[in-house]
Amino acid sequence: MVKQPKNRTKLLDELSNVFEKLALESRRGTPIIVEGKKDEETLRRLGVGGEIILIKSIRGLRRKFENRDVRRVILLPDLDKEGEHLLKLVKKTLEGVVREIDVSYWRRLRILKRIGFTEVESMDLAFRKLQRGSRDLPL
Repeated sequence: MVKQPKNRTKLLDELSNVFEKLALESRRGTPIIVEGKKDEETLRRLGVGGEIILIKSIRGLRRKFENRDVRRVILLPDLDKEGEHLLKLVKKTLEGVVREIDVSYWRRLRILKRIGFTEVESMDLAFRKLQRGSRDLPL
């Protein structure tokens, strides 16, 4: 067995923890908001089985929650500048409609930027590469 560097192991542990908690929160009924269909498919492959909502339009997203009593949502756009802009826009749009808008998972997953991954749809690839101890990851 090839020994992994400490920082690779630490990153893998952190990602495992994030994905496990996301899956648990989803099973408990917390909706997760993502940018697109590929992001949803990736989260499904990572074990997230609950409600995943795609951002089709900002107004449409707000309307979706106006008639529901949702305590909390998890906002998980891409990790790039556009994703950060979208995060702020969606957060502002949902304030007053949803009690808590959780961006902590997005913040925790930003560590993937260090190894060149900025899209939610590529998180499973990053995770698999870390598990294999891929040498092409810049750690």
